[in-house]
Amino acid sequence: MRAKAPVRQARLPKSSPQDDFSRAFEAAFARLQVVVEEAYVSRATWPDQVAAAIRAGFEFAAADPEAANLLTNRALAHGRDGIARYHRLIDYAAGLLAPGRDLSPEGALLPEILETAVASGIATLVAQRVDQGRAGEIPALVPDAVQFALTPYLGSEGARRFAIQKQG
Repeated sequence: MRAKAPVRQARLPKSSPQDDFSRAFEAAFARLQVVVEEAYVSRATWPDQVAAAIRAGFEFAAADPEAANLLTNRALAHGRDGIARYHRLIDYAAGLLAPGRDLSPEGALLPEILETAVASGIATLVAQRVDQGRAGEIPALVPDAVQFALTPYLGSEGARRFAIQKQG
């Protein structure tokens, strides 16, 4: 009778907290992108696309505050890698706003950092509410966030009218 060779267990590399964060961030970001993209492309006009994307993103944050916290607060607290990932999130959102420059008669004169600044402001609204345990309030901020996002492109009155019209 032959002796069986000892079973060798494969050595799996241990995952580091950085690896865990990276995987969790990428999974949450992918889920958010799907929700936002579906909402954005479901509308015909750019202002409606932005409003739909903001609503979808805010509903995502309210439904999954842990993911929203990971994408914002935890990312910013996670060192260089986390900050780089957060900037990818902001760049993604800023890219959805950029087509508004073509709608504005002064689009070419708008500051280069405008879309990044607006996207960062909206992300901060979400981050604050999540950090304070008030994620359920986020969807109620949609009208103000839509007006904020559209004002540089449609003007104060145009963005206000649009936000009010979409609210009612």
